[in-house]
Amino acid sequence: MTDTIPTIAALRERLSIMDRVRPPKGRTALSLGLPALDGALPGGGLVRGGMHEFLPAPGDAGAHGYVASILSGLPPGPILWCRHKDKGDPLGLADMPYGPGLAAMGLDPGRLILLRPASADDALWVLEEALRCPALAAVVGDGLLPGPVAGRRLQLAAEDGGGLGLLILPPLARPPPSTALTRWHVASARDAPAHEEGGRPRWLVSLLRSRGGGSGRWEVAWDDAAFRLHLAQPLADGPVAAAQ
Repeated sequence: MTDTIPTIAALRERLSIMDRVRPPKGRTALSLGLPALDGALPGGGLVRGGMHEFLPAPGDAGAHGYVASILSGLPPGPILWCRHKDKGDPLGLADMPYGPGLAAMGLDPGRLILLRPASADDALWVLEEALRCPALAAVVGDGLLPGPVAGRRLQLAAEDGGGLGLLILPPLARPPPSTALTRWHVASARDAPAHEEGGRPRWLVSLLRSRGGGSGRWEVAWDDAAFRLHLAQPLADGPVAAAQ
């Protein structure tokens, strides 16, 4: 019985941290360009001055493409993209955003400031400092999974700076709770028939959790002529059973 006391105390502290975080009042939101998605979010889009998480499917880069499509809708300004170096990549050249791919999503690669800190702790420090900078249009943390305290610090920093904070999480079957305003799951979907190559980027997007909002699932496709998303196939956009 005595051993359970620290566990209960830790759970209470985690719940307390999560309960204190609310979408910042008076903040504008970035529309995702689709009424179905915007309507499920309390601010009518991704609220600025807050963190938003994107959980990728294993071995799938779809979340990166979807995040790039979101960033393309931002007003002018630099975007900081941060991913810490892997042990097998001492030069920090692996898994960097691909310029032509970003351009195809309507995002000018020249807007990106790319940083590769030596460790995850260093990367979290970079994100926290960058989120406080109002000159940045957005801050992206790639491959990072902050703990409850670090997540709370990132949320507070985003509130201070008023910008858009996006986290592309590592692919996990069940990520831990977080203080982010929204959490999404993104998986690539096939656009062209199986015997053909090419096709437009297409994603199965699930809103797992949104503070003060709803949840849902949609299949969306990228229109590379108009540089915008459109609903590829309506899905049952009710509550997601596996909501986090």
